[in-house]
Amino acid sequence: MNKIAKRIILSALSLSTLLSTSAFAADLSGWALSDYQSANEAGLVSYAVVSNNMKKEITREEFCELAVNLYKKLTNEELIVPEGSPFTDTNSLAVAQAYCYGIVSGTDATTFSPDRLVTRQEMARMIISTLTAGAINFELSDGSDPSAISCFTDADQVSDWARDSVITMLNYSLMSGETETSFNPLGSTTREQAVASISRSYSTFGNGGSSVALPEISLSAGTVVNQNDFDINWTAVEGAAGYHLIIKNEYADSVVLKDINENAFNVTSGVLAAGHSYTVTVGAIMPDSSEVFSMPVDFTYNGAPTRSMNYEVNFNQLQNPSNYVASNPNAQKILDTAAKYLGVPYLWGGTTPSGFDCSGFVQYVFRECGYNITRTTYTQWDNDGVYVTRDQFQPGDLVYFGTGGSPSHVGLYVGDGMMIHAPSTGKTIQYTSIDSSYYASRTMGGKRIL
Repeated sequence: MNKIAKRIILSALSLSTLLSTSAFAADLSGWALSDYQSANEAGLVSYAVVSNNMKKEITREEFCELAVNLYKKLTNEELIVPEGSPFTDTNSLAVAQAYCYGIVSGTDATTFSPDRLVTRQEMARMIISTLTAGAINFELSDGSDPSAISCFTDADQVSDWARDSVITMLNYSLMSGETETSFNPLGSTTREQAVASISRSYSTFGNGGSSVALPEISLSAGTVVNQNDFDINWTAVEGAAGYHLIIKNEYADSVVLKDINENAFNVTSGVLAAGHSYTVTVGAIMPDSSEVFSMPVDFTYNGAPTRSMNYEVNFNQLQNPSNYVASNPNAQKILDTAAKYLGVPYLWGGTTPSGFDCSGFVQYVFRECGYNITRTTYTQWDNDGVYVTRDQFQPGDLVYFGTGGSPSHVGLYVGDGMMIHAPSTGKTIQYTSIDSSYYASRTMGGKRIL
């Protein structure tokens, strides 16, 4: 039986088991469960990928981590550790290693564009480059038989530099079309799609090395939590140096990210918002620095309301939002909604009233008012709204700060040279002048969503 047929049969059996035992997480599609489990058992998945929304698009830097993991597992080599980064815009070890092994190149001579999204044809090229770098025995298409791609109406959109890689990926069933008639080579790739292709590549060309038993999660209060505090427990993984705990909300945004040495965690009152659904995942950090992640478990929290219920009552004691008025009623709604969360603590990766980071805060406020914007400062800056300059700022605009051409902070402009934002660790949601010495020198511009 060939490897592809064997993989299909095993995937079908694995999926059948998962459907009967595992809840569907908000950010993991049913079709992806089997590939996700296989990838984790092989240690192919990374924390940067799992801690983000799996249904959202993967960045170039994140995909490098998957590609380097695949190379390491295929070759069993101890990877080189470059002395520094070949690029000025990222210090990622995975990017530097992928570059050294010929898996990736920069977007120009000195930059990598780590936060740019990976296109489907780029993913194909990077995986084929990984197989080539690992001296894997496979048949690379020379383009003479285009039947695998000619069935797609957009086949002519595949770039010449990616065509052979795309055909090869299709020939080995490592990728498929987005639909029966469209491949969408220039479209972006979601994290779960990327994990699936990496998993299939290893299943097809790997040596069938030993897999690791994934952590299995249990909740002391069950999947409907009606008490204030509860425990999350999981089976210990042999050899694990520690664990990552990831809790995501119903939007698949991470609300809790913890490094833990034990195989248990106590969730206390105030960490989660009552009446909401969550997903918990645990990753075990292995001796070779790879990680294996549990299958996600969904639960609903009905414990005590979080402190955020008191924010609207108490915010006048903190700062006075009535000073900020917008002529646009939609913008005024944004300003009023943002003011409810004055005093909420900053939490890296936070996207709920239990704790916000800067981009999580503005995304939450806009979503509460009926507007969908992307999750990070980088993607907001690149994709959401229209650009406005400093002299064009209006209440309700997003304002961005950074150096070197990339934003590292975002706030919500409220007027009179002020913004409301989640500043940094140890601070809370507050009003700050954008003309203060720190922010004035870093102002990049703004984005108008309304």
